[in-house]
Amino acid sequence: MIENTGSRTLKTTRTSLRILTLVLEHEGLTLAQLDEMIESPKSSILSHLNTLRDSRYLVKSDGTYRVSFRVALLGETVRSRYPSRERVRTVLEELAERTGEEANFTIFEHGRLLMFHGTSGNAATEEDEADYRSEYYLHNTAAGKAILSEIDSARVDRILEKWGLPRESEATITDREQLFNTLEETAERGYGIVDEEFAPGLVAVGAAVHRDDGTILGGLSVGGPKYRVDRTRIDQELGDQLLDAVQSLESSLQSQRVTQ
Repeated sequence: MIENTGSRTLKTTRTSLRILTLVLEHEGLTLAQLDEMIESPKSSILSHLNTLRDSRYLVKSDGTYRVSFRVALLGETVRSRYPSRERVRTVLEELAERTGEEANFTIFEHGRLLMFHGTSGNAATEEDEADYRSEYYLHNTAAGKAILSEIDSARVDRILEKWGLPRESEATITDREQLFNTLEETAERGYGIVDEEFAPGLVAVGAAVHRDDGTILGGLSVGGPKYRVDRTRIDQELGDQLLDAVQSLESSLQSQRVTQ
């Protein structure tokens, strides 16, 4: 949930977390490399690094800082609160095989979508796939639109205030009124559609995935290049296949919870 913390957030904490994230993303960085990435004095960056090492979140070898195994253990603890990767993979592979397109499942947190697992269909090629990411906006992704269409307008406003409506392609919706009109259509349809709004040539459909209590866990989407995925195919085929997969995944997640 997006909360307005205002000035209560601490800049020093943000800097430490930024350093930890950069070290993780680059699989190791030196002080000199971080000095080129962070707008802080080198001595300040070193203090952050030493604090993270003392807290056992980083290790240092031959001048290179890397994320510690302790972080991996913490991650495993967090993962236990989320779906089994095997259950998600099974549904995604079935959807990808059925459609011949790329299928993805993302987790909805803090107004963003975080990649959980993705798989490509039989017809997908390396040239067809968009650049891989780990995080996505809501306003220009199919699952993101579906999620926005289900939550109350006040929460949508908070998300848009925090993340904005950045343009990632020529077709990206950057006008709030236009977005809200699209969300009304999405709610009536039951799934979101993006037509080159995320990346040129990419068309996708997506829907929200819910927990047992009805709250939104994340989003399921399937899509591919525009020459294969057009509106007719979406209306006559992909939309229903997506919703069937969502129902299957939600049933599987409910079963997982019962057996835990």
